[in-house]
Amino acid sequence: MAPEVLQYIDHHEADLFTLLRDLVGIQSNSHNKAGVDRVGDRISAALADTGFSRRRIAQTAVGDHLLFSTPAAERAEKSILVTGHMDTVFPEETRFRDCREEGGRIHGPGVIDMKGGLVVTIFAARALAAAGLLDEIPLILLFNSDEEIGSPTTIPLLADLAPGIGCGLVTECGGMNGEVVTGRRGKCGYRLRVRGRAGHAAFAGRDKASAILELAHKVIGLEGLNDNTRGLVVNVGKIAGGIGPNTVPEEATALVDTRFMSADDDRELAAAMEKLMARTTVPGTEATLEVTNRRPVMAATQENRPLFALFAETAADLGLVISEEFRSGVSDDNSLAGLGIPVLDGLGPIGEFDHSDREYMVKRSLPERTRLLAAALPRVTAGFCR
Repeated sequence: MAPEVLQYIDHHEADLFTLLRDLVGIQSNSHNKAGVDRVGDRISAALADTGFSRRRIAQTAVGDHLLFSTPAAERAEKSILVTGHMDTVFPEETRFRDCREEGGRIHGPGVIDMKGGLVVTIFAARALAAAGLLDEIPLILLFNSDEEIGSPTTIPLLADLAPGIGCGLVTECGGMNGEVVTGRRGKCGYRLRVRGRAGHAAFAGRDKASAILELAHKVIGLEGLNDNTRGLVVNVGKIAGGIGPNTVPEEATALVDTRFMSADDDRELAAAMEKLMARTTVPGTEATLEVTNRRPVMAATQENRPLFALFAETAADLGLVISEEFRSGVSDDNSLAGLGIPVLDGLGPIGEFDHSDREYMVKRSLPERTRLLAAALPRVTAGFCR
């Protein structure tokens, strides 16, 4: 472990927090393209003097993706991919905007999900560049713009990059007890559409073909598929339908989220949902189900366990303790794992309550996780890129 790498981080600790406040201060909801692109501009400025080549992948509906590569990555057969997303869940009109420090915690929108992780990535790279080590590390940094809405444009990009990736590292937030992520449940999103027959409410009887009434039966059936003992989750999160109270609704829709522990469970759940769609409670109605997004299961495998062991050894050398965690939420690491790439996640700073106005980071964890990533990257090169 090169001491000058850790010294750089120690000497620039205040700069980590300056960059964090800059990034958190930019409103970057997934649909706020201008805001996400401003985050990308700030990241580009922070990496301008490090020797990376930069590729900006233009998007229309979401922010542009940024891809940074070292000279070693451009000539290597296999590289390390470190990825993190620039977008957040908070809408443009949110009142949750300020970045403030209180009692060893830093509060703010996206402070751990995941602008703190972006800072970890950037300053780990800066430290290695300052120590003259970056030229020998085949490193690709991907800052993507649409993770919070299912990564619709990132997933094909990851597939394009996959043949040249030896392993993936994701700087989503770490667990409160130092956990990093070696496994995640899979996810599939659906759109349920029910069609009925329109009519005037004044003349409708018990036999009306109401799409909303049939949707209500479908929602009850879907929620009945939850099975905590098997880790199966079905959640109807949004419904819509009808044009007014005096009209029998001709159409109604629902957005459904499912989570599962294995590919077999995914298939079984999908089959149960299709069976439910085929059953009609309200005569004159019909239902269809379409997949809107999918993330495969990220399983703890023989390929990513050595990656965890390498980080655990590096952490011990730094006086830190990390442990494995299986996490219920999904991330871009699910997509990487589905492409057969060894991946480790949760390498970002520690905190709680992301996706809420209570989101905070444990302040000391930002430089700690930056040291961990910077110290581990040369070891990862030796283990996964030769």
